[in-house]
Amino acid sequence: MGSYTKTIVSIAFLMAGSFLTLASQTNMFISNPEAFRILQGDYNPADYRRPGLVEDAASVRMGIIQGVDSKEQVGLLRTLETFYNRNSGSDTLSNTTGIGACRTWILAHFDQVNKQSGGRLVTGYLEFDADICTKGHHKNPFILIPGTDTSARDIILVEGHFDTRNEDRCDNQGFTPGIEDNGSGTILIMELARVLSNYAFKHTILLTTPTGEDQGLWGAKAWAGYLSGLGVGIRAVLNNDIVGGIYCGKTSPGPSCPYYGHIDSTHVRIFSYSAANSYTANSAHKQLARYMKYIQDTKINPYLDTKLIINIMAGEDRDGRGGDHTPFRQKGYTAVRIISANEHGNGTGTFPDRNHSTRDMVGKDIDGDGNLDSLYINPGYLGRNTILNGVVAAILASAPEKLKPTVTPGFSGATIDFTGIPAEVDEILVGIRYYKSRSFNFDTLYTLRKADHLEIPLDPGQRSYVSVAPVSNGVPGLFSSEYEVNLTGTDEKTPAASAHLMRNYPNPWNQTTTIEFQSDEGLYADGAVIEVHDLLGRLVHKKVFDLVPGMNEITLQAGQMDPGIYSCVLKSAGRDDERIIMVKK
Repeated sequence: MGSYTKTIVSIAFLMAGSFLTLASQTNMFISNPEAFRILQGDYNPADYRRPGLVEDAASVRMGIIQGVDSKEQVGLLRTLETFYNRNSGSDTLSNTTGIGACRTWILAHFDQVNKQSGGRLVTGYLEFDADICTKGHHKNPFILIPGTDTSARDIILVEGHFDTRNEDRCDNQGFTPGIEDNGSGTILIMELARVLSNYAFKHTILLTTPTGEDQGLWGAKAWAGYLSGLGVGIRAVLNNDIVGGIYCGKTSPGPSCPYYGHIDSTHVRIFSYSAANSYTANSAHKQLARYMKYIQDTKINPYLDTKLIINIMAGEDRDGRGGDHTPFRQKGYTAVRIISANEHGNGTGTFPDRNHSTRDMVGKDIDGDGNLDSLYINPGYLGRNTILNGVVAAILASAPEKLKPTVTPGFSGATIDFTGIPAEVDEILVGIRYYKSRSFNFDTLYTLRKADHLEIPLDPGQRSYVSVAPVSNGVPGLFSSEYEVNLTGTDEKTPAASAHLMRNYPNPWNQTTTIEFQSDEGLYADGAVIEVHDLLGRLVHKKVFDLVPGMNEITLQAGQMDPGIYSCVLKSAGRDDERIIMVKK
């Protein structure tokens, strides 16, 4: 049960519904008919169980946190590098090099995981035809963990593309190690398959390494089109692309790291779509990002020696860039991109940056003894990102359905009414964001006992965004849509005049930098204050000045400030205003 064999490829063409055609990809089919049945919910869950499987949510979570092996991931990365060229148009006949040998190796890894789990998993390829760098036929390796409840039809999909490229988009001969972009995401998926294979989940989990990302998101488009055509629901798509590096390159695309050589192994960015990239924008994708941050902060970080902090970003991706989450969003699925806080370049392969170049390797063997003396990939960081994906996928695969509340504004808060809360739900998680905070994160989170009617207090005179999530036996479901609440009698109030920090330039800076801020019309303030704090919150610089309407500028001298990252806050008219980050080199 579960493994792909060539003897059944032709059967996939004959099965009703297992063959789909799309404008850009044709001949899309699943190589293993068993996987096709799993995706449609047409199977007996008892056939995919074995004695001793762990299903308790808390035990599963701790097993994932403790089970990810960073050293194993480094070994897989070193093997991945040996395929020499993973361009989507590279060799498919060799047993040792090229995209063909690599996808065979990935599938063999999935098959080995399946064997070790007692044959309860299902592996194969999603195959499709498309003209990519002179190659016409392509394959996305995958492994399925069948759910224990066939009525729970929506799956969880976790992906990380395995193809790569160097400076030339279609160079199918040169060395393209592609370790940070995106060997890190590939190995994350492979290790996640091993770790998650020990557990059972209500919903099916699909782990896959698509091809063709670097030539136009081809493999993800194939998956999104195929699953949409079958009518398969997806709770969440977690796209992992560049998730192991911690060093900032010279051309890293914004919004990204502050300066060349900066190191960050404690933060990760999550990009997600919303109709407008503003703090007011609401979308299921942003809500998934907030959910992941909640899981990381409350269910994972307390058990890690080194915490991982999620930064929720404004846009769907970095400036001028894209990723494999987008085709799923375009098909109506909820999807996010997980990416390192720092990345080594903008994808052009420009020296000295490594991404999309022959230099994107695991590390350096300085003394020639066959051992790597320095690593470009940080094993602990890659491991923490693997844990994030595993725990989020596991919780989502066992969580209750999303709620659809009715939210009504009142004089001092809002009322939330529910119809037909599932019996398994015992608590309601309430998330609140305030417009004034200018944050994509929840400003307030708290849990209430389940009730059909809830009274939620809110700050008077503020625009608030309210959403709720069901909790069953400690397992939280996804947050509902956000509901904007303007408290009765407050939305006609004229907002008080204020000043807003804009930027500082140059940034990074050495001896001096200029701070810009905009003051509302009619606002004059004697004794306004600019304060600069280090990352420990210590005041390192203070400047008092007179504020006038319009654009204001002040020049800051370095003085005794050491190189590093600093926050800046403007205090005027009795208010503390927005902070900007200043970087001294």
